[in-house]
Amino acid sequence: MVVWIVLAVVLLSLVFLGLVLRVLLWRLAGLKEAGAELQVVAARAQELAKLAEGLQAHGDSLRIRAELAQERINLIKESKDSLKIKRG
Repeated sequence: MVVWIVLAVVLLSLVFLGLVLRVLLWRLAGLKEAGAELQVVAARAQELAKLAEGLQAHGDSLRIRAELAQERINLIKESKDSLKIKRG
């Protein structure tokens, strides 16, 4: 009788350990999947960072071109004003 109780306890313990192992493996698979998704997101973030750098450089270029155009406009206005003064 005692042997059957011991065998039942051992068997139930093995079943319980099997279930625990199965749950752990399931969770590990979920973590691996989340890690893969995180790598994809990190790669996309790097792509967006490179794109942002390119846009920043383009914006700087446009700003410089606008400043140069404004300087040319100012020079043209000054030369126009100096011509008016000479005529008058």
